[in-house]
Parts: sequence; C-alpha cells; structure tokens
Amino acid sequence: MTALACSPEELIWLREKWGGLTASAKSSVEVQRAWNFLEAQYSHSSRHYHNLSHILALLRHAETMHAYIADPQTVEFAIWFHDVIYDTLERDNERRSARWASKMMHGMRLDGALVSAVERCILATQKHEVDWFDIPDLPLFLDLDLAILGASEDIYRKYSAAVRQEYDWVLDASYRFARRRVLKGFLDRPKVFFTPVMADRFENQARRNMEKEFASFG
Repeated sequence: MTALACSPEELIWLREKWGGLTASAKSSVEVQRAWNFLEAQYSHSSRHYHNLSHILALLRHAETMHAYIADPQTVEFAIWFHDVIYDTLERDNERRSARWASKMMHGMRLDGALVSAVERCILATQKHEVDWFDIPDLPLFLDLDLAILGASEDIYRKYSAAVRQEYDWVLDASYRFARRRVLKGFLDRPKVFFTPVMADRFENQARRNMEKEFASFG
C-alpha cells in the first residue's frame, strides 16, 4: 500500500490555512522556514498515514467543530505540529515534536501562553489522556486526532494498513501483540472520545472498527 499524496488543490488549501494561521507572526522568515520543514517531514516516503493527508483531515474536522473550539489558534498549531517528528524507531516523538514546535513558535515571536498550550497539547498525544485541565480545547484536539477510528470500515481498514506499513520493520508477531495492546487500551475506556459531540458522531463506529481489528489478530 502506498500513501496517498495530497492533490495540488489540497496542497494549495494547506498553504492557505498555514498562511492564515501564521498571519500574526512577526517573522516571515521563520514562518517560511517552519512551512518548509513541515512539508518535508509530512511528505517523507516513510509516512504512510502520519502525512499531509492526516493534517488535512484534522484541519477539516476542526472546521466542522469550529463552534466547539475556544481557541482555534491553539488547536490548529497543535494539529500542524503534533506529528512533525515521527520516527517509529524512537519513543520520544511527542517530546521532540513539542520541543520543535516551541522553537519555531518562539522564532515567529508568537504569544508565550499560546506556545505553552500547543506544547502541552502535543505532549498529551503520547497517552491520549487529558492531563491539563487548564487548556479548554485539549479534549477536542485529542478527539480530532482519533477521528479516524470512527471512519467508515473501508477507510479504517486503509488506515490500519498504512500504520502497519509505517512499522514494516517490526515482525508480525510483535506487531500484533503491540497493536492489540493499543486497541485494548482504547476499548477498555468508558468512552473512546472525551467530548460529547465527537462521541455522538464517532464512538459506536470506532468501537466496531477496533473490535473487528482486535479480533483479526486471533
């Protein structure tokens, strides 16, 4: 399976979204530098799911959830930066992504409180738990990142195959064990999604998808 690249039209849309998001930045050089790195990272050949299409999907989900978002800047920056560092051979991708985000945002001379909130949103994706209750949009941001779990069965199947390809260096038995553990962690929760609006939309389908994948490992 090969990752689907963004179409030229989608890439234009992403560039426009990035331009709008960074309009208040005080360093156009750092804005362009960040974009160049983001585009290169998310377009890398090793990215079969965690790529520009993933960022596009999350930004579009965020648009549909606009009425429920208190601070769109925090959510959008967190979306852009949360997987910028993604190496399946490493265990500290979230920390490294948060550190890079902080460096870039400080370079753009953005508000310190915004930078801190974005950092903590990124760090929260490591466990997908709401660790900071002073960030109102954190639960919804985490839910947006998990929206793929509640996709149609066909799209979910392509997602799970793409994730497997990102871990193609892992032996099948080891991957099945690790993947089952991840799925069980989500299935054992009272709710997969933190926010009522996302739970209403995706919870039932997400459980069906994960239960089917879990069972497929035997």
